[in-house]
Amino acid sequence: MNKALVVDDSLMMREVFGIYLQSAGFVVDKVGSVAEAEQVLSKSQPDLIVLDVVMDGKSGFEYCLQLKKSRATCSIPVIICSTKSTQADLFLGDMIGADAYLSKTVEQNEFVNKAQQLTSQPTYCKLLS
Repeated sequence: MNKALVVDDSLMMREVFGIYLQSAGFVVDKVGSVAEAEQVLSKSQPDLIVLDVVMDGKSGFEYCLQLKKSRATCSIPVIICSTKSTQADLFLGDMIGADAYLSKTVEQNEFVNKAQQLTSQPTYCKLLS
């Protein structure tokens, strides 16, 4: 059974993504900040991380880059799911190593399909410097 970590400052979005993932058989941890995500990661590693971009403290962009720079976490697939979805945002997500970038208007099937795809294939580290 795959484990996912949802990091979003919106309680409603945490619940929505949690329901989507649970319906696909994931065990889900949900937190509202990067600081809380770091606490969860210090105890166990998920098979997938879903990140919002705009949050208090460290942004999802910053956290994704941090994850992808670390040998310990670089192989965890990251889906950025945000209302920020301009071409520049998508390009930045790609540059920092996000494995997928979805708009928060994402349909459940698209979201679940991407999560299942990313967790069913090996992810290789391409350590960012």
